[in-house]
Amino acid sequence: MGNFHGKALIIDNNFKFLDEIRKLEDLQASYPCIISKTFHEAAIILKNNNHQIRVVFISSNISSSHALNELKEIRQLRPQIPVFLVSHQPGREPPEISAPETGFLKMIPAPENYIPLVKEMDALFRNQETWTDIVATQEEKNVELKLAEEAYIPTRISDFILTPKSYFNVYIRIGASTFIKILNAGDSLELDTIHSYLKKGVTHFFISAEEQRKYIRLCEELSQKIVRRSDVALTKKAKSVLKLGASISQNIIHTGVTDEKLDFANNFMNQTVTLIKSMRMQNSSLKKFLESIEMKEHPSSVSFLAGIIANEAGFESSKSVKLVGIAALVHDIGLFDLDPNFTHEGLYSMTEEKQALFDKHEKHGGEILRNNGGFEEVICQAVEQHHMRRRGNDPARRTNNINLVTEIVGAADELHNLISSDDFTPDKMRLFIENTLPDFSPQIEKAVVKLLNKKSAA
Repeated sequence: MGNFHGKALIIDNNFKFLDEIRKLEDLQASYPCIISKTFHEAAIILKNNNHQIRVVFISSNISSSHALNELKEIRQLRPQIPVFLVSHQPGREPPEISAPETGFLKMIPAPENYIPLVKEMDALFRNQETWTDIVATQEEKNVELKLAEEAYIPTRISDFILTPKSYFNVYIRIGASTFIKILNAGDSLELDTIHSYLKKGVTHFFISAEEQRKYIRLCEELSQKIVRRSDVALTKKAKSVLKLGASISQNIIHTGVTDEKLDFANNFMNQTVTLIKSMRMQNSSLKKFLESIEMKEHPSSVSFLAGIIANEAGFESSKSVKLVGIAALVHDIGLFDLDPNFTHEGLYSMTEEKQALFDKHEKHGGEILRNNGGFEEVICQAVEQHHMRRRGNDPARRTNNINLVTEIVGAADELHNLISSDDFTPDKMRLFIENTLPDFSPQIEKAVVKLLNKKSAA
């Protein structure tokens, strides 16, 4: 899992160039790539990794056609995939190779290593869309509106980013497909406005799905600045990162999985890993830390907790921690697909109908991810088995065929359900440690107990 979702395919036979790429291991961890020295091998990779490969770099030296014939074949296999031409001897290619109609996105002249390719990927996948071009929409304010419910995404009011003026058109929902517009883009956004709606029992603001993508960009920008500052408290950094994760998970829940949203998720995990490493260096008490921040949004909170547990359990590389975090972020995707209005607050008081849907959600989630095609198998397994345990008294939930990623997601899921409940008590935490954690493998049990029992405060 790197700075974008998926991998780059590099088709090249320049050994010096490829050796220089291999030397930049840290860069490859952030921008994963597959190297192929022949086009025949590359074509097989494109067929078998249809959704994993996001971009192709092909050398003009790969064949006598200067990669023009190969480009045609790539277009047959993957019509929409961006293809860059790598030229190790600029100026020696035929003139038509740089013509727009040829189909190469761009030529990269004489790259010495992976860095020029990474810069092109950053420009390609880092959507520069911002919130500054949003204008007030035409709906009247403070009147009932019938709007397509699926086109508007909720954000918890307590998490909503406050700005001097609203960057977005903001709504509240008062019923199925019934909304009231309360703010136009450009209107003054006061703290008193927030408090007045909270007092009325309103829990979420809604913005359009189109504008919500830009809201995520705003969250990313602000969160990144906060995480990088050394003078900001760890708890404030965590709140900022969790706000970002909450926005991303709501976007995925309401409008489905796309590569762009998985790129968002990767950026969230990059910030999460930075934060987790800071916590590890400070030997933070997880119990004390969790008491100091509100973690109501389930998917992003479970993702954050899973990353902490993974790090403590020995998942040292950023790539492995991020893989666990992505699995946790989408672990309930099947549940929200079956029941879009499900809330974890009602987890322990479900009707028979709700329980039947809940019982199907793990398998259904795994099917969604496999059909998407862009997820590693270990993530699919974690989603479809996150309620299974290696040990315990319930034979229906016990299996030896379970990986550590799945167990970490399961442990984080259980821990978040415990600490986010309204009736949480220290005694319930004790019972969790004594009765629930022993159902996991000793490695996971030991990691969570160690985290919860560390004595130094965050």
